[in-house]
Amino acid sequence: MTTTSEPLRLRESQERDQQRRTPGGSHDRGAGGTHGRPRRNRERRRAMATTAIIAIPLGVMTAIGATVINGYHEHTQAPAAGENTAASAPADVAPTGADAELLDHAPTGNDVGTEGLDAQLTRAITRARDAAAKEGVTINIVSGYRTAATQQRLYDAAIKKYGSAAEASKWVLPPGDSAHVEGKAVDVGPYAAASWLQKNGVQFGLCRRYANEYWHFEVLAPAKGQKCPALEANAAVNATR
Repeated sequence: MTTTSEPLRLRESQERDQQRRTPGGSHDRGAGGTHGRPRRNRERRRAMATTAIIAIPLGVMTAIGATVINGYHEHTQAPAAGENTAASAPADVAPTGADAELLDHAPTGNDVGTEGLDAQLTRAITRARDAAAKEGVTINIVSGYRTAATQQRLYDAAIKKYGSAAEASKWVLPPGDSAHVEGKAVDVGPYAAASWLQKNGVQFGLCRRYANEYWHFEVLAPAKGQKCPALEANAAVNATR
């Protein structure tokens, strides 16, 4: 009995050892076994791939967004000091040629508006001023309607300045001859405004009247398409005395 049982126990021991070595044995099912590593490696690679799929488009979108925002700020930031813009008003220009010699005679002062002007002149100069403003040019009416008393004072002062009524009348007419007293003439400034009005005033019926007064305008071309008449040398041609 003793010799028979020993081989039996040896075989049973060998079978148990063989069972432990098989893939399904308890040795491979442990937490530290090698059988679970391939699965964990596959899961890790799958997670890394998923993260990359999400991260790459997100990074691209972020870069695009930054570019758009930066470009927006570049185009909407305030212009640098001194930078020219469409809304910038042009600087006044100095008279040239014959007009340069007239600068000392040009009237100056603040805008007096259209009060007292003839209705036709009021419409024409108002439309002209609005059009000029859109181009950055401000037309000031430095002298418009004048009372007879005001005109007489100006005329008397001109006689003292120029030495005679004949010479004075080249620049200032007596009240009975002045278009200003009738509300039918305006003197404009600065020179840039007068220059703009001489080029564009005919569109509104306004014309420079005298060669020696680049600032004096009247409604001399009221008909549509009508041209301005030739310049008169000075106001003296209209003096009655």
